[in-house]
Amino acid sequence: MRALCLLAVSAGCGSHPPPADAGCTPSILYLNRNGGMYDHGTFDSPARNQSVLLDGPRTLPAWPRDQQEWDLMTACIRSGLAPFAVTVTEQEPQTPLYVEIVFTTAYWGQPAAETMVVPASCLPEHALEFVFSDSLPPTYSRPCQMALIGYAEMTADLSPGDDCKDILNLGMDCVPERMFLDEMATCVDDFGQPTACRCGGTTENPYQTLAAAHPACP
Repeated sequence: MRALCLLAVSAGCGSHPPPADAGCTPSILYLNRNGGMYDHGTFDSPARNQSVLLDGPRTLPAWPRDQQEWDLMTACIRSGLAPFAVTVTEQEPQTPLYVEIVFTTAYWGQPAAETMVVPASCLPEHALEFVFSDSLPPTYSRPCQMALIGYAEMTADLSPGDDCKDILNLGMDCVPERMFLDEMATCVDDFGQPTACRCGGTTENPYQTLAAAHPACP
């Protein structure tokens, strides 16, 4: 799993969307299993189906797995985000301000074996993640973990960490249940080696960083 912008659209990784309302805006996460038509944009806009990651217009297939696995996976995502002020929905929001995870079949770029992609730049405005069934095992837990890792990277600028008990750790067979840990972890690369965190430094507290990125409205 890598969180990289395509070379063809890397200029869009640093672009900013129009300013949002200064008032309190609850965090909304839309889980999209239906795919749809998406296009490249200079900034992420789930409401317009535009992403900095796309290389042009693409019709993305629906998530191909059955209802039981979908229900287990979405319950897992809700459980992982339960400690934070995030509303998770499977219906497309009517507000323009939300984050979307698109669950589809296969990555359109290289390498084709990507499990999920999110923009790589250290900015808070990214709002579209893509998760790919063809590169994931036929269980609900790994797609759930990839979705949560991408969401944490994209909305809180978190990075994969070295603690196997943490959701952000990329290991597959660590412990039966994981969570966003409320303790310091060392940032690691795809091979588990220490590296700089997404926005600098070498350590992070996943729980506290996510909580700060998703404050509850009064």
